[in-house]
Amino acid sequence: MWNTRKHTRVGRRVALPAALLITALVVSGCSSSTPEDEGDTTAVVEKDLAVAAVSAPNSLDPAQIVDGQQMFVWSSVLDTLLRKDPETGELLPGAAEKWEYNEDGTQLTLTLRDGMTFSSGDPVDAAAVTATLLRSKATPGAVQSRLAAVADVVAEDDKTVVITFSAFDPQFLDNLAQGPGAIGDPATMDEERTATDPVGSGPFTLDVEKTVPGSSYVLVKRDDYWDADNVPFKTLTVKVLQDPTASLNALQAGELNAATVQSQVVSQLDSSKFTITVNDAVAVGYLNILDRAGEKFPALGDVKVRQAINMAIDREGVLKGIFSGVGIATTQLVSPFGEVYDEKLNDEYEYDPEKGKELVEEAGYAGETFQIPSTFLSTTIEPVLTQAFADIGLTLEWVTVPPQQAQAAARSGDYGLYYQILGFNSDSADLATTIGAAGFGNPTGYTDATLDGYFDEINNTVDFADALPVYKELNQYVVDQALVAPIAYIGATWATADGITYVGKANTLATIRQFDVTE
Repeated sequence: MWNTRKHTRVGRRVALPAALLITALVVSGCSSSTPEDEGDTTAVVEKDLAVAAVSAPNSLDPAQIVDGQQMFVWSSVLDTLLRKDPETGELLPGAAEKWEYNEDGTQLTLTLRDGMTFSSGDPVDAAAVTATLLRSKATPGAVQSRLAAVADVVAEDDKTVVITFSAFDPQFLDNLAQGPGAIGDPATMDEERTATDPVGSGPFTLDVEKTVPGSSYVLVKRDDYWDADNVPFKTLTVKVLQDPTASLNALQAGELNAATVQSQVVSQLDSSKFTITVNDAVAVGYLNILDRAGEKFPALGDVKVRQAINMAIDREGVLKGIFSGVGIATTQLVSPFGEVYDEKLNDEYEYDPEKGKELVEEAGYAGETFQIPSTFLSTTIEPVLTQAFADIGLTLEWVTVPPQQAQAAARSGDYGLYYQILGFNSDSADLATTIGAAGFGNPTGYTDATLDGYFDEINNTVDFADALPVYKELNQYVVDQALVAPIAYIGATWATADGITYVGKANTLATIRQFDVTE
């Protein structure tokens, strides 16, 4: 039983539907903890956790690891410098027990905890952390870009790591609970084995004899792990199952005791054996307006047209008809569990296609046609969006794009619109990703004087609490200017068995800390 919070069951225990398509992108951490009640002396027997994931790790090399459900495997082998609380999303100590910025956020000092070792028995020290960060920064891969602001990393002594930045990076601490915060073993990190069977300092080691790469991963708990007393699982099995029917069958056969399920199959699970937990918001589905300046598609540069698009979408209808009612209709990108979220903004764009059509006509763009990539994420919502555009006098043409080319299509400049599902990270990261000039979800680098002012203030304010009013203003501005067209927060339904419960809420990082033992 984790000691990072009181034992609670998070989410509504009801048989409600969820959108399985988002599990490929999310189940992906943050913050201060509540200790166990001192009077709670109930012994919890360690369990064998067997969980379904829709994607296998692309690599277990610290410089190449990817977040999302791949984290189930790599975060069990590789410790991260920080963690996130599954319920609140706050940052928690991990391998680093303390952290502190200097006044302008250009230097971060991490203090490592005592007693950590790699599975080889070698100590985890500042030299290991420094070597990993510098290697990941120098190595092309999924982690490199997230260390772009790092100028240097130095081990001041065995327990102290000092990171210097070219400028304050508001997302950096959150990143240390994810791929950029993973710690590699300097003695073996450059060996070929690191991609498939690395020496790590995490709570588990990979059982290579029982593991079938790409299909099933079997991990065994390390009794010498520094936090072993708070790891309630003696083994972890991660089965890669992209087919929801296969996951359901594996649950019913006892091969899994944790998996996301679709709403229409919940009734097929024995309620005396399975606990159903619903999280109403693990991601946001939205129509990303890529050409916000109207450089190639002038209509999208007109705020009236963007507002009209927002008015054309029947969010409640989409929530019920496509996401089976699991989620929350919204006009915002930020998580409803975060501090930036403002419930009042969800009333900004009432469903009013007639008003939207008037705005399009006033702007002079009636009859405009937009091509948009058709991907595995968009297929179910395409008819709804096509009709929504038609209702305001615009036309959507869907262009089929293979899965491996989807992100490239979004960034190609050939399209002005793109339907996306964004798993929540943190308020600062989620806004920067889609709205920031260098954000991955803003391929044209769009900005304006108002946005520049907000981000300049954010990037020069080290304490998030001090920057919170600016984040709220930024969120309001994004909604007012209709820079994107959010549709709904998408939920997930977890089925668990064998005395295991799903406890994720504000944080959906795919780690074993999303689960707890109750008996």
